[in-house]
Amino acid sequence: MMQEIQRLATLALAQVQNGKNLDHALTDVRRLAKGKLTDHQRASIQDAGYGVMRFRCEIESVLEQLFAKRRPTPPLDALLMVATYQLLHTRHAPHAVVRYAVETASVLGGVASKGFVNGVLRNVLRQKETLLQQAGVTEEGRFNHPVWWIEKVRAQYPLQWEALLQQAQQHPPMTLRVNRRHNHREQYQLRLKQVGIEAVPVGNDGLVLTHPVPVGQLPGFDQGDVSVQDASAQVAVELLALHSGQRILDACAAPGGKTGHILERGNGLELLALDQDPGRVKKMEANLHRLKVAAQCLVADASRPDTWWDGKVFDRVLLDAPCSASGIVRRHPDIKWLRRAEDIPALATAQERFLHALWPLVRRGGRLVYATCSIFREENQSQAEMFMRQHPDAKEIPVQDPLCEQGQILPDPVHDGFFYAVFQKI
Repeated sequence: MMQEIQRLATLALAQVQNGKNLDHALTDVRRLAKGKLTDHQRASIQDAGYGVMRFRCEIESVLEQLFAKRRPTPPLDALLMVATYQLLHTRHAPHAVVRYAVETASVLGGVASKGFVNGVLRNVLRQKETLLQQAGVTEEGRFNHPVWWIEKVRAQYPLQWEALLQQAQQHPPMTLRVNRRHNHREQYQLRLKQVGIEAVPVGNDGLVLTHPVPVGQLPGFDQGDVSVQDASAQVAVELLALHSGQRILDACAAPGGKTGHILERGNGLELLALDQDPGRVKKMEANLHRLKVAAQCLVADASRPDTWWDGKVFDRVLLDAPCSASGIVRRHPDIKWLRRAEDIPALATAQERFLHALWPLVRRGGRLVYATCSIFREENQSQAEMFMRQHPDAKEIPVQDPLCEQGQILPDPVHDGFFYAVFQKI
């Protein structure tokens, strides 16, 4: 099935080259297999897609050194990237990678393309060390990020920029959130151990797995005993300072990870969860059903309360704002290629609009928690500073978490990059 893995991964990457989200592209191509893929094959297709996006600059540099005249036309260019990733960064047998890539080239580009693909990939193997050394000459090739991204991280984190870019290239941890309503964390950790899954505690409700596993192997997953959620995302519920009977708004809630965490923690909470995407709202409802908790879920634009608000103020508002996702790029490596430098000011403007629209919905004495999964200052500290200048009835509550420095959690082997700011209405 190597040939089918290469073919489907190539088709997915061709969609990403046209601006499509990688996860959506992978979902599309899996449908082409009509249910005939094993779990291992599905994982291999995903690894190929993610791997090419993770090491795109390096792979492109290696291949460009071998193209005598010009880059091949799609989809052969994507196929060569898939095969080169497999040769450089996986344990697949090199002869099998080359042989099946040649056959896949025949299917995708015609018989005439077989010799070209064979020659390029054999040269990758012969000249591997020299090609990689040359690829690492530029910062773009060394760090596998766009130049504008590298420059922004270096300017904003002069002491940590290299470590942050390197961390973004790592495979992310698999972190669980144990449902307190169903079991204590220590009890669930023991359940994992009994089925051969090792995990260590993180935060108040989290467990980090030593080795990722499919969710189907997690005891009680379908019954809502546990969810997959990064440790940084789990901090949100702590900052909300929940009490029984509160009225809560989760303003950009789907797919409902933080929504579920709120409901697992609180008793007698009245929670309204919003999202603009009907499909994502359906997923959120299914997730809450799995957890055996309930909320009112609406398809709505949180920045336009006039279209959905009933006029009753909220004790707590969680605004997990749309952002660049620069703090979770190791989970979604296509982000760094789909984003553009000009997107960041546009996102900051949208975030300001959300904050301005939702602040009047907070009762006096209540709080709004602003969150992003970004490390870019324009979306984070600058946004909080601007909010405080614009709203004299707001008091910023320091985030008392050892991970946060001025609200920023930087990516490390256990945590994704996140930012939090907490505003209380006075």
